[in-house]
Amino acid sequence: MSATEETSDTEAVETAKTADLEVEASRLVRIIAALVLVVLSGTFLVGVFDIRSPDGLDPAGPRFFPLLVTAAWLLLSLAYLVESLRSPRTAGAPDHSWFEPVALSALLILYAFLVVPLGYMIATALLFYAAARVLGSRQLVRDIIVAVVLAVVVYIAFTQFLDISLPEGVLGL
Repeated sequence: MSATEETSDTEAVETAKTADLEVEASRLVRIIAALVLVVLSGTFLVGVFDIRSPDGLDPAGPRFFPLLVTAAWLLLSLAYLVESLRSPRTAGAPDHSWFEPVALSALLILYAFLVVPLGYMIATALLFYAAARVLGSRQLVRDIIVAVVLAVVVYIAFTQFLDISLPEGVLGL
């Protein structure tokens, strides 16, 4: 065996070890993130029961929708935790990009700052459109239409059917 072949083999072994460490670190980060999501959703779920409502869990009452959302959040967080625990520990595991979750988190923070001055419909439509782009969609017209339709439908559902006021912003709705 020549020195070049030994160097090549050594580099391959080091590369494999590095890849395995990166996958294990990524797996650990996903498990920790899942645990944080479970704790947060469980905390919010307990907080939902502090909402005073003479109607109890009546779908027309103020407690129903937050209960529905936080219960779904808890179930999805638990599913994510199970998936993270079951994920492979080797470099053959799928590559997970950090861009999407970081970009979506940044969009949600930006949304929190823009929803009041711009109003619910504009800020939400921009959020939906930007989220679709971050997640890989390249259908410009479809993304805009879906974002606007979703924002309007959710706005109408909240304001007309649930009697919840949302920020009016520049549109004054």
